[in-house]
Amino acid sequence: MKKITANGFHTSSIIIGILATLMIVFPALILKDSETSYTGLQVAFGYEFASLGPWASGEIKFNIIVLIAYLLPLVGSILLLFTKKGYLSSTVIFLVAAILLFLTPQFTVVTVTVLGNVNRVDIDWTYGIGLIIAIALSVFGVMVGMARISKQG
Repeated sequence: MKKITANGFHTSSIIIGILATLMIVFPALILKDSETSYTGLQVAFGYEFASLGPWASGEIKFNIIVLIAYLLPLVGSILLLFTKKGYLSSTVIFLVAAILLFLTPQFTVVTVTVLGNVNRVDIDWTYGIGLIIAIALSVFGVMVGMARISKQG
C-alpha cells in the first residue's frame, strides 16, 4: 500500500475546504416538523420568506457569523496554497468553522413584522443536508490537518 505523501495531505485539505464552502448552496436549515428548508446562502445573506406588503413580513436576517462559518474552510484551503507549512493554522481554521457551522441554528435570527412592530421569533430548526455535510467536511479537514501535523513530528 502506498503511503500518503505531504502533497496528498495538501491536496485533500484543499478539496475538503472547497467542498465545505460549496455546501452553502444546499439546504442548511429545515423548519422542524415541516418540509420548508433554507439554503446556506439564504441563512447567511438573509431572506424574506413572507411579505404582505406594508402590513406584514417575515424574514431571516443577514448573519455575518454564518457567512464566516461557510467561508472559513475556503480560507483554510487558501492558506495551504500560499504557505508551505500552514497545517496548524489550517487545522485551527477548520475547527473553528466546524464549531460555527454546528452552532448555525443558534445564530440564525428570524423576525416577523406586523404593522411596523418587529418581533423576533424562536424557531426549532433541524440541520439540513448541506449543513451536515459542511460540518462533516470541516471535521474531516481537522483530522487531515492533525494527521499531517503528527506526521511532521
